[in-house]
Amino acid sequence: MHKVNKKQYHLLSMKNNASYCLPLIALCIITSCGVVKRIRYNCKNSNSHGFQRLCQEITNLNSTTYNYYESEAKALKLTKGDTIVSVGAGSGWREFMYSVFYDSITFYLEDLDTSCITCSKIRNTYLPKYSKIKGSKITASFIPATGNETEIKINSNKANMILIIGAYHHFTNDMAIVRECFRILKPNGRLVIHEAVMNRNKMSFRFCDWGGFYKSEKNFIKDIVGAGFKLDTIYKYDKYFRRFFFTKVPKLSINYINPVHNKPSTASRRSWFRKFNGSTKHENVKQT
Repeated sequence: MHKVNKKQYHLLSMKNNASYCLPLIALCIITSCGVVKRIRYNCKNSNSHGFQRLCQEITNLNSTTYNYYESEAKALKLTKGDTIVSVGAGSGWREFMYSVFYDSITFYLEDLDTSCITCSKIRNTYLPKYSKIKGSKITASFIPATGNETEIKINSNKANMILIIGAYHHFTNDMAIVRECFRILKPNGRLVIHEAVMNRNKMSFRFCDWGGFYKSEKNFIKDIVGAGFKLDTIYKYDKYFRRFFFTKVPKLSINYINPVHNKPSTASRRSWFRKFNGSTKHENVKQT
């Protein structure tokens, strides 16, 4: 009987297994072509570090979607003459849609790449389109603003509201941007963030969605409140998506909680937190 040593046995096993594995590998390569193509498509047409690859516009607007955007706009409770800064605005389609329902609002459309929101595109493409949706002339003003990964290049105490809609997870230094939001907002100005929350913090590597982090709801709120904001309301859209409404808290109140030389009593801190966090509301919203 011919003896086979251990090395020869492994070589024979690999050869036999290869005859079975090669067809399976070929099948995997063929079927994965569709997946690779889909990933490449998403990479091409998604934001990469805030850069807009596709100038999005609202299409196929029907009564259902119109009513949805109307309710979304009305939830912002804007007033005539307000100044709104949209961080990571992309092509600004959502802000243009909001302008259908409000008059005389100033929108700053901020992004790393403003190629989709140039003055000529706003004047020649977007305003005529959304004026047609409104049925009359859009009276809002739109100003492109180019930022970077840590700065929003807009003057301090400028805005009544800052919007971050579906862009927070792109921020490579999210707390630097949150501090910039605090700087730009007027006293008692509002910060509105629409973002997905996860069970835990994790990198946002998903279909070329590079950049920052997704956070748990608890950590997300903790970080924003720690930067000087008060949480007012959370709208729950589904299992993951939330719309957070925060208010800028005056620095006097922040210093009162943690003064440099005179730490307040536990009772004082509890009283402050009841005052500023006791009115938080949680609401469920059905998204269309």
